[in-house]
Amino acid sequence: MKSVLIVAFNFPPTVSAGIHRTLRFTRFLPECGWEPTVLTSKPSLESQVDPKLLDLVPSGVTVHQVEMIRPEDVFKARVKSVLRPGRKRENFDSTAGPLDGSKATEIVPKSDASDPRYFKSVVSGMRQKSSELLFAIPDNRIAWKKDAVDRGLQIVRENNCRLVYATAPPFSSLLVGREIAMRAGLPLVIDFRDPWTRVPWGPRNKSWLANRWVARLEKKCVTDASAVVLNTPELENDFVTHYSQQPREKFSSIPNGFDPEIKLRIDSYTESRSSAEESGATGSTVQESGGAMRLLHPGSVYRNRDPRPIIDAIAKLHRSGLSVFLEQIGFCDDNFDLKNYAIEKGVGDLVEVKPAVPHDEMLRRMAKVDGFVLLQPGTALQVPGKLFEMLLFRKPILAICVPGAVSSIVQRYQIGTIAEAGNVDQIANAIRQISKGNSLPSLWDEAQKRFDGQQLTKEMASVFDCVSNAAEGLSDL
Repeated sequence: MKSVLIVAFNFPPTVSAGIHRTLRFTRFLPECGWEPTVLTSKPSLESQVDPKLLDLVPSGVTVHQVEMIRPEDVFKARVKSVLRPGRKRENFDSTAGPLDGSKATEIVPKSDASDPRYFKSVVSGMRQKSSELLFAIPDNRIAWKKDAVDRGLQIVRENNCRLVYATAPPFSSLLVGREIAMRAGLPLVIDFRDPWTRVPWGPRNKSWLANRWVARLEKKCVTDASAVVLNTPELENDFVTHYSQQPREKFSSIPNGFDPEIKLRIDSYTESRSSAEESGATGSTVQESGGAMRLLHPGSVYRNRDPRPIIDAIAKLHRSGLSVFLEQIGFCDDNFDLKNYAIEKGVGDLVEVKPAVPHDEMLRRMAKVDGFVLLQPGTALQVPGKLFEMLLFRKPILAICVPGAVSSIVQRYQIGTIAEAGNVDQIANAIRQISKGNSLPSLWDEAQKRFDGQQLTKEMASVFDCVSNAAEGLSDL
């Protein structure tokens, strides 16, 4: 049994979307000949935690937590202890006259350097950029790096680790893993769950200097790693193209997936349905007599994940005689005002908006509907983790996305329909197609086999084996 150090900033009991991939590898790697030890951060007071997640961590796996002290908090506290609050600036009122009583002739534009608001905005922007450069490169988790590296080197020595595996985001984890591996003389495998410097929706950082700095850090991590794992083929192609000077065999893709035990739970939920509902669970949708086809979006909606075009499509279908009921369960940005928007469109009784619910309750709700909505606009490189749970229900998926990682899975396995975000006609036609059932056989079994988390761990273990064997071969020379 070989020992591997897993560097993951987020890990149980912290609740985070990124923990599930790491947790699956941790659970199943021992079956593949690798004994993991986890280096993670200690949950902060602001962290959302679920102690039940710890039950999924194998008893034989040791988890080392490193507390993160934010340097910017220490710096701010020291500054506040020295400085005294000054006199508050009077609120600027562009409509008020000068204090001497003379008549004002014009309103000062916001872009005018003499406008206090403009000055305040410039100072605020400079402060944010300076704070980022000082304390948040590559992200605001970088403060755990020093103590994490020290603890990691100790773990490597005590466990005779043969390899370091680091997963991101946050991307500071890659810097921790890189330094541990380099100082210990071990091979490094880095795992990108998301894009880093080439995110489709624009740069993460506030200044050009920060972006250049972070791009150099990504290049160092990729260059020094023995293997780079991406979680979609599309993201793999992006890295292969961008780092064309690196050996092609350094890059591979291992997708996210589902936990095998979740499949057993979902099977028990779907078995309780009526025969009509069961036929819907095998890929075709059966509407209840006199009722509406029920679609569920199980997740948050915010920013460019705008659900209002779906409401527009439902209203259009309703006018044509097809009733579709939409459940939105999860955080919903108040700016969308979704329920009132549905009322304005005349379909208020066909839309239900609910807050987030516990995971098991969400699975039970997913078992009761006729199909799912998956919102992933604006990025061709990523796949939401919820897609892999949707597969287990064998129900059609309305994927609102651009051509890329999500659409490839939906089309490859014939498990739903695709529409462009914001295109009401496409969304309406896609829903209508779902209501009629799939004319082609859906490859549910093949899809479930491909995204089984236990099988995916075998792929990661294979990467570890190749990297470790290559390193040992070089050391024998």
